[in-house]
Amino acid sequence: MKSSVLHLFRRWLATAAAPLFAFASVPVVINADRDIPRPSPKATSLALTSTPVSADNATGRLLFEENLGQHAKPVRYKLFGGEAFLTDRAEACMLVEVVREPLWRPKGKAAQNPMWRKAPASRPIYRALRMQPVERETGRPVPPAPSEGLVRSPIKLSYCKGDRASWRSNVPLYRQVVYHNVYAGIDLVYYPKDERLTYDFRVAPGADPSAIQLHFDGADRLALDREGNLQCFVAGQTVVMQRPTLYQEIAGERRLVPGRFALSGNDVSFEVGAYDRNLALVIDPALPFYSSYFGGSQDDQAVGVAVGRIYNRSATTSDAVFSSPDTIPVFIGGTTFSPSLPVPVGTGPNANNPFASSDVDIFVARFEFRADGTAPTSLTDISATSRFAPWNDFANGMYANFTYDDRGAERGLAAVVIYGGSGDDVCTAVSVNASQNDVEEVTTPSSYFRPSTGPVLVGYTTSADFPCGRLGLGDSSPTTFQSTFGGGATDAFALLLPFCLDVAADNITTDPVAYGTYIGGSGDDIAWACVAQQSTNGQQFVLGGETTGSLPTGSASGPVFDGVYGGGGDGFVGRFNPALNSGSAQRRYLTYFGGSDYDAITGVSNFNSGSPRVGVTGLTLSNPESSFIDASSGAVSSAVSGSTRAGSVDAFVAIFSGNTGPTRTFSTYLGGGGDDWGIGIYARRRTVDGDSRYVVHVAGLTDSQTAGFGVPSSGGFSTANKGGRDAFVTQIRWDDSLSSPTRVVQYFGYLGTPSDDDAYALATSQQSGPGNSIVYVGGFSSGATLLTPVGTSAGCPTSVSDMLYPTPFGGPPPPTVPAERGFLARISPVNEDGTNLPATLQTLVNVGGRTFVSGAQPIQYVLGIAPYLVAGTGNSGTLFFTGTTNTDALLPSAPPLSIGPINCLSPTSIPFNVFQSARANNASDRKDAFLGSVRLTP
Repeated sequence: MKSSVLHLFRRWLATAAAPLFAFASVPVVINADRDIPRPSPKATSLALTSTPVSADNATGRLLFEENLGQHAKPVRYKLFGGEAFLTDRAEACMLVEVVREPLWRPKGKAAQNPMWRKAPASRPIYRALRMQPVERETGRPVPPAPSEGLVRSPIKLSYCKGDRASWRSNVPLYRQVVYHNVYAGIDLVYYPKDERLTYDFRVAPGADPSAIQLHFDGADRLALDREGNLQCFVAGQTVVMQRPTLYQEIAGERRLVPGRFALSGNDVSFEVGAYDRNLALVIDPALPFYSSYFGGSQDDQAVGVAVGRIYNRSATTSDAVFSSPDTIPVFIGGTTFSPSLPVPVGTGPNANNPFASSDVDIFVARFEFRADGTAPTSLTDISATSRFAPWNDFANGMYANFTYDDRGAERGLAAVVIYGGSGDDVCTAVSVNASQNDVEEVTTPSSYFRPSTGPVLVGYTTSADFPCGRLGLGDSSPTTFQSTFGGGATDAFALLLPFCLDVAADNITTDPVAYGTYIGGSGDDIAWACVAQQSTNGQQFVLGGETTGSLPTGSASGPVFDGVYGGGGDGFVGRFNPALNSGSAQRRYLTYFGGSDYDAITGVSNFNSGSPRVGVTGLTLSNPESSFIDASSGAVSSAVSGSTRAGSVDAFVAIFSGNTGPTRTFSTYLGGGGDDWGIGIYARRRTVDGDSRYVVHVAGLTDSQTAGFGVPSSGGFSTANKGGRDAFVTQIRWDDSLSSPTRVVQYFGYLGTPSDDDAYALATSQQSGPGNSIVYVGGFSSGATLLTPVGTSAGCPTSVSDMLYPTPFGGPPPPTVPAERGFLARISPVNEDGTNLPATLQTLVNVGGRTFVSGAQPIQYVLGIAPYLVAGTGNSGTLFFTGTTNTDALLPSAPPLSIGPINCLSPTSIPFNVFQSARANNASDRKDAFLGSVRLTP
């Protein structure tokens, strides 16, 4: 009996945020810098032109989240974006990774599921390093000091972890934290500068800076190098703070003052030379913490992106929310580390420094993009430099990059919510109903209206206290399908979130607000895919995954398709409607789909045509069965499909119909003589002469050598496998005609290089009628040979722009090819009759940065894609994509101009003003999540 396994994406989403307001009046500064020693100290000239701190820090990304109970006491603030904490005694604590703990990985047949390639092999084990202000005479920690956060960010941060009483909503995020009178006449201020966490000791005139002493608890020893940099040795790791620089601002000039670190064991003080004691003194070192694209010091994995319905963020009436839209909401979801500081109690050496291992939680973030403030009725009328730029142009005094308005966002980022329990909680997919028309009213600080429907997330959890229940749906009772952990190693879960991502909002007047449920029995249960119902009302969603049995199958009415576990690990598919008022009704159906061996559903498609219908794909090692795939199940017979399994592992396709008591329309194996895995699917149905016609697109990966068909015989998309694993894309037409059925694979093409190439995301332009959709595919490629870009216009670089590896505009290629790099492909539409075959690869670009951390294996994965298509323009719009990367220069330096099917970089364009433009994590094996986009043209 096969056991499904924990798909442990150990990822920390740390949205280390946006523009920074900082302090004025900083006369004297001691500055200790980053944890990498610099080749030389900072400048030592006696006079420097003074620059206000606010100007220096205008591009900072670090924020501090206030502790409202989401973290252990006595933490007062946590660095939003890293393993750093500030306590009530003004100490700064960071978690230093000292070793990594191997993660359990599957064995046997379950390991053949390619979804596991996205999971890391280990998790960090930490040791706490504390920088504690202590009394100079006694060495005791200073008493708790009153503190306050300054310059609040408009980003909405909420926690939904464990019991509902522990949830925290609208957690404040600040740019600065001030501790008052840490020493007599001396304040301590924490704020970001140059992407580093900086602290100022602000010494009032007449106060004594010699009172300051810092104790580094958790360090094995301290040392000064030849340049005067402070080295903290922690369990084999070295944390370095740069040699201090001291200065005073006098008559508009910054004048340097002699000074240095002074050590006594694990205590540090500052030797300050002669200065004017009638002026304030500021001591300003920088702690070794980084911000990053969309991540902290650990790996961050965004696994999916979903584009909501375009809306008017300034609507003052309910009917204006969608009638004059100007804002595009984009949701990304994934998995995050969320380390919690060890509670600082006890005595003796290192008593406060136990090894600490973080649990894993789910994150979802909402970004907002705009179209020049007007509805994008005509793409040609919208300038390329500002179209879909982050919504960041609200003025708030001198700080133009953010606003206190409830509708505010910082360079695109509007809200983040963290979900989870005390165990590991892993997000595997995210979807949103882009047709939803429900709205809600917000009454504070002023009345306005916004959409109410947010994303659906699925995955798996080991937590017995995962947040379940519902709020604001149906009769508002807490009824949910399954409120307790079913057993086994993991349960699947499903979450429906509000648009605002505020888990405790009290201004919701229409559903939905929040819904969470386990979906699992005594076996191991994992949800791999989900899709929200695309209709103007309703909150239904569909999910698919795998289970080792005892799943709570059933149907709200009528028989479930297959309620008997087949053995070896079965796939499952379920439809849920959380607006209904009982758990049995919410489960419209939940059914096994598999044979006697290992099976998993990894992709789902939900569509309505007469009745709700679901398309699924995945992988199977099972032989034909009547409740799975066989000659009577409407299988499509071709060289790469049929009613018998061709290889050891085959992909499959199936269609189910019905809101409850589902029936199977057809099912077929899909694959050649090797191994094949289906990952993404998009299906649609229409009625032709009274009969049903289905068109299904599937993408995945394969090592089969079976000849493809319906595509060109050469090139990047072709009939032949290029070597190793290749991505594949296929289009199937299935007619439900009793007289002369047409059931055919219209094309099956390989996309790859001589090494391994995998497709992990599929989307289409969703064109109606017999003219089929353009197909978009995202994934990643490995090996020394790049995919050859195609589809560019004259005068464009082959890689289209410097966001797309390998070449900046007009510049040389980098010295190395990334070990693994993402790709985006666009494949021509093929009509239902296949008269415009062969299918062609219209556009193919490699996605990746140009520079990498020294010694790193450059990696970039595209794991999710979602198109925003402008109504009435066919295939025009924007393709958003997300995933994970460790590149240092992923983003272009300026927005592109539109030339051809995808953008070309203009060297004269203005710089991007994005949420987070630089990856600063220096660990070579750490990756950040990212969100990117390219324009689509007909």
